[in-house]
Order: sequence, then structure tokens, then C-alpha cells
Amino acid sequence: MVLLDPINPLGEIAVDVLACGGAASRRCPPRKTLRTAGRSPFTVVVDRADDVRCTRTVLAAHHPAAGRIVIHPTAGGGDRLLWHDVLHAVADGRPLRAPSCAARGNASAQERSARATLKAGSVHRLTVLRAHRIGWGVWADLVALHRTTGTDVTLVHHAELSADLVHLLRHCDHRILTTHADVRALHPPAGTSGQSWEGEGHRWSPAPDW
Repeated sequence: MVLLDPINPLGEIAVDVLACGGAASRRCPPRKTLRTAGRSPFTVVVDRADDVRCTRTVLAAHHPAAGRIVIHPTAGGGDRLLWHDVLHAVADGRPLRAPSCAARGNASAQERSARATLKAGSVHRLTVLRAHRIGWGVWADLVALHRTTGTDVTLVHHAELSADLVHLLRHCDHRILTTHADVRALHPPAGTSGQSWEGEGHRWSPAPDW
């Protein structure tokens, strides 16, 4: 099967679903072809030891007024409630203006509501904790969210990455962070200017081309 153009409205993932499987991983497009000029890469924090310092640092960065949102997914809620968690995080205690279908509608309706709310709230950074508990299909949705909106998405995975996620990441411009210092630099505490390492000329190292 011929590979599709990896740069597409689905966030560079259709090629993974339609053309590549684990056994066909050598057919994946090289990461250099997925670079998008002027766009920060999709970011994954790999917190293998589930370090409580990492979680506390990220939670302390939640600052909706500054456009920085942190999501701690509803325990036991599964993938269905993640978009509703996004809506509540953006509202941060204020009445939600998003359609009620975000809570009870299908996945597409929930995602549309979340996208509209992120845009209305001028959210430029969205971080999702406990990402090892959400399905890789939702990871793909979040890759697409990052790729097609003005919101930079970071997922914090408190375990080793699975083979499926490693394969998915081959189809997007991404970086892997593994140290607490990296997490602190990317997530300044609420109430600060929010100027992260990216605004200070820090050069990040791209993830290995698996």
C-alpha cells in the first residue's frame, strides 16, 4: 500500500491507521518530513517512576487566565469524559458556556465543543496528566488537536510508552522529555509570567527517530 501524505487534516495520523502496522513500521515516513515551520512539536513527558514531583509541578502551572490548562482526567471516567474535563478546566469554576452535548454526546460532539472552548479561552498550552490511562485513539485525537489548532498539547505518561504509542508518535513532529527539570521549565507556576524555556532560547533535542 502506498503511503498517504503524512501532513493532513487528521494531524498526521491517517497514514498510521491506513497504511502502517507494527510489522510495517519501516514504511513510516521519516520525522524530518513531518516538521512544521513555526510550530512547536507535540510534547510527551515520560515519567517512568510516576514521580509525585512531576505531577505537583504540572498541577501548579494551571492558570486559565494566562492560557495554560492542566487536565487531571476523571478517575475511572475512561476516554469519554476527557473532553468534558477539558471544558471544566478552561471554565475553572465559572459557568460552562459549551453545549451540554459535551457531557452526553458522542465523541465528535464532545471534541468539537472542547475545540471551540479552547479557542474562545485563548488556551495556548494544554497538558494532560495520567496519559498512560487513556486510549491510544484519544492520543491520536490530541495529536490532531495540537496539529490543527493554536493550542500546544503536552501529555504526561507515567510509565514506559507502549509499542502502539511509539508507532503513533512516528507520525507527528514530537519531542520526548524525561527529567523533572524539563517539566519545571515547560510548566512555570501559576502567577508567574509563564515564560518557559522555549521563550528563552533553549534548544530542545528532538526525540529519537525510532
